[in-house]
Amino acid sequence: MIDPDIQRLLDTIFNAAPVTPAPNVAELRAAAEEAPRRLGGAHEMLASVRDVDIPGPAAPIPLRIYEPGGDGPFPLLLFAHGGGWVTGSLDSHDKLCRILAKRLPAVVVAVGYRCAPEHVYPAALDDVEAAWRWVRTRAASVGADGERFGVAGDSSGGNLAAALTLRLREEGKPQPDLQLLLYPALDSTCSRASYRNFSAGFNLSAAQMTWYWDAYRAGSAHDAPELSPLAARSLAGLAPAVIAVVENDVLRDDAIDYARRLAGDGAAVTVVHCDGMIHGFLRWTGEVPAAIRWIDKIADASRVTLKSGR
Repeated sequence: MIDPDIQRLLDTIFNAAPVTPAPNVAELRAAAEEAPRRLGGAHEMLASVRDVDIPGPAAPIPLRIYEPGGDGPFPLLLFAHGGGWVTGSLDSHDKLCRILAKRLPAVVVAVGYRCAPEHVYPAALDDVEAAWRWVRTRAASVGADGERFGVAGDSSGGNLAAALTLRLREEGKPQPDLQLLLYPALDSTCSRASYRNFSAGFNLSAAQMTWYWDAYRAGSAHDAPELSPLAARSLAGLAPAVIAVVENDVLRDDAIDYARRLAGDGAAVTVVHCDGMIHGFLRWTGEVPAAIRWIDKIADASRVTLKSGR
């Protein structure tokens, strides 16, 4: 099943042809910035949106802080953007972060982490971890309650959010109160059935996703859990999760299998099955009215998780 608005976009805008063996990274990045400008809806008006730079492991890390306004204080949600670890930016996911800040509501802090192929694994995760440490100590200064913390991301950003929980567990650090994973990339082997079932024709092809993994992985072993979270032997002790699964997506089975394993290892898990959708749809609210309805469902589930605590 494909939502009619999604089908229209597939028929008129998206080019689902596989990426060539050596794609032009600059062109990929330009396209990633243009898509939300064409397909995203109006900007949500918030109390405050501001950019700051924080110290990072190799260079300053840009953050964008979204304060929702209204009766707080609010939970804090650290957000890592998608884009195959190669594309994406604070700007490409600005509208989605605004919506999440408003609908949760929460203080959302977006991370402009270093991208591949210039900076390969684990550079992006190192930056996300540095941002996590920063927000944990400064929540009150941005209107958050300093008690409820979540980590979130879409696609490759979902990978980074999940990987952060694994790293924190190995370091003996406190877990977030929520990991919000939006159609996450969790298995670098690209071997699950959904890679075959949706290999082409659905915006993100199997060839594209494989190329993105290789650009980020840069030869690192497939069984490194902080690279490929589904390779972890155990998911015990990780944060409660809300996971958005997209029906027509090469990454569908990554999300489903991760949810099953989390639940099997004792984590509280809520799965939101986004019927009729394709990869990336949450940023297309201007052209796909159903995207807002799914965001509301995701926000409702996340709100319950953040209120219930660990």
